[in-house]
Amino acid sequence: MSDRMSRGETDRGWAWVIVAAVTIINLAILPIQQCYGLVFTDRFRSLGITATQTSFILHLNGTITCSLGLISGPMMKRFRFRTVGFFGGLTVAIGICMTAFAVSVPSIIITYCIIVGIGHGVMFPATTLALNTYFRKKRNLAMGFTVTLTGLGPILMPLLIAKLLENYATTGTLLILAGIAMHSLVGASLLKPFNENKITSITKGNDITESSAECNDNGVAKRAESLNVENETEVKNGGVNCELLSNDVERKTEDRERPLSRNAELANRTEGKRKILSRIFKHLDLDLLKDSRYVAVILGMGVSLVAETNFNAMIPFVLSELAGLERTSIATVMSIQAASDITGRLCVPLLAHKAGWTSRNLYVFSLIGSTLGRTILSAWGTTYVAVVCVALIIGVAKGTKAVFQALIIPDYVSLERLPAASGMQMVCNGILSIAIGPIIGLVHDSMNGYVGALHFTSFLSLSCVFMWYAGGFLRFKKETVNRREKEDTIQVEEDACECSA
Repeated sequence: MSDRMSRGETDRGWAWVIVAAVTIINLAILPIQQCYGLVFTDRFRSLGITATQTSFILHLNGTITCSLGLISGPMMKRFRFRTVGFFGGLTVAIGICMTAFAVSVPSIIITYCIIVGIGHGVMFPATTLALNTYFRKKRNLAMGFTVTLTGLGPILMPLLIAKLLENYATTGTLLILAGIAMHSLVGASLLKPFNENKITSITKGNDITESSAECNDNGVAKRAESLNVENETEVKNGGVNCELLSNDVERKTEDRERPLSRNAELANRTEGKRKILSRIFKHLDLDLLKDSRYVAVILGMGVSLVAETNFNAMIPFVLSELAGLERTSIATVMSIQAASDITGRLCVPLLAHKAGWTSRNLYVFSLIGSTLGRTILSAWGTTYVAVVCVALIIGVAKGTKAVFQALIIPDYVSLERLPAASGMQMVCNGILSIAIGPIIGLVHDSMNGYVGALHFTSFLSLSCVFMWYAGGFLRFKKETVNRREKEDTIQVEEDACECSA
């Protein structure tokens, strides 16, 4: 009964408020990541931080964020969207506020990497699961609206941050960003638990049924007790005679049973440990790791995500070195890229819907587009016109990736396994981020320039395509389509049964 009610509440009503809530949260807490290079350029230069250290700080933050992915599944089963959202938003705001006064690498690691990273790591699973819970048939549309509205932030934020840096320096700018992050609490308050009222009414009805059953059991127990009192005397008389004989038998068998009881105790302990491990294994849904295609998916996405995140965050440093642009010009280029990003988020999903393209193929398309843009930038990045063209190309690719990267895992696993699958993906992203990310900065320092680092970044992005082909993920389009059609048929049959009922 509850499953039928749940299906009836999806894709409408409060579901669209969830879209607004997730958008508010993203616009509030993401500027510190989206404008990482712009915010910290002056401070890092004054502290003498190298490109390797800059990449390490960036990817350590990502690793801390993703390291919470393994516990996100159990956490989302234990706590509600709203509770997790409040905690995550407040943690991000406190972390940014503390980062404003961090003037050394260790203090930046503690405040930005650890505290802000924990806040992001707690918040993202809550918003992702909220969207995927409230939307079933219109999930692609809802995700498209969310990422498109979120993309409005990077259009205005670079220009705003550039102006704030001129007037308030890095410390004042970070304090203002902390105040903006506090607005995520408004979005968190809108994350209403799914179908809460109806589930409560069903629970109350079950409680009433259980209480009535308990009354019946008590009545039966009282009648049985009256019968037992009558037979108690006869049982006692027979028990005295039996007790003498049973004592002798027990003494003889006790010595023989002691070794067997010890072995049984050891066996019970071993079995208990196995049950505990089995529960942990089942609770975290680690069976997913037996699926080679799922492993190929998360590894490929992890490597490409590290590369793309590093490049997008380091754009101010790249443009400053290759093109010699000033802060205002860099902010303008970033805004142009963000506007192109919005175009990609709006147009590409519509074209994909009409053409029938899958999320995985469009994700590959976005990686190829980013690689093309970096190649042009490395060859002709000294001219402003080439930089603007690159911003347009990379913006469309980034917008496409933003829409469809969030749909690949939900399209591959069921809703019940989604928290665990997303959590494992986050953990994989975190491990790869800290393992591969600093290498990009090391390539820059060893080659004394960003040209080699750009080519290495493109190599990492395209390695995702190779992993997916090697794992068979891109060759099973027909199987996925058949599975989707089967699920749709079952859904239609269930809806028809509900209407007839």
